[in-house]
Amino acid sequence: MYVIVVGCGRIGLHLAKALLAVGHEVTAIENDPVRCHNVADELGSVALQGDGSSLGTLREAGASRAELVIAVTDADAVNLAVCQMAKGMFNTTRTMALVKNPSHDALFRLLGVDRVINSTHLILSNIEEEVPSRALIHLLGLQRHSMDIVALSIPPDAAVVGKSVSQLVMPPNSFITLVVKDEGPTLPHEDLVLHAGDDVVAVTVPDEEQALYETLTGVE
Repeated sequence: MYVIVVGCGRIGLHLAKALLAVGHEVTAIENDPVRCHNVADELGSVALQGDGSSLGTLREAGASRAELVIAVTDADAVNLAVCQMAKGMFNTTRTMALVKNPSHDALFRLLGVDRVINSTHLILSNIEEEVPSRALIHLLGLQRHSMDIVALSIPPDAAVVGKSVSQLVMPPNSFITLVVKDEGPTLPHEDLVLHAGDDVVAVTVPDEEQALYETLTGVE
């Protein structure tokens, strides 16, 4: 699936990494040149500098062939404009938008946004800011498969610190898809050792989210 992510702050960057890790084709649009440069350093040629709410930038990104456009900038108005242009001008199959103000949820849905990242996700993001090692952040719901892409940071006191991926006892339907270390993102392999502060992106089912959380953050 070809996905365009507009806005590469904390949420957008994690989302782009997760989508790439599970095999999707991604273009990540970021208007800020410095932030875009940082995204390019991490993700390579998928980064595109430009205003994601402009027709020219969306056209350059190939919005006419995108199956999903996700707008996760810091401005509700921009996110709404991105989704409306993707639908109205480029016939994008599905759109998704982050809503900073929960009162805008109904408006976004009324105006044709297929999926609104609601206030729950916003609250979880705020928890991540306050307690970075403890939050389970929902990045994307894979509705067709009833699965979620989630992210969390390994806390210093977690039992998994110092263990390799092969030593983890994961819930049966949960899989680590990406580990982001200080030196950059890496795909998981049996000998990869987890350290405190590593950001882990995983695919899981709703019934296993708590078990996954406890596996990666629990103490002995």
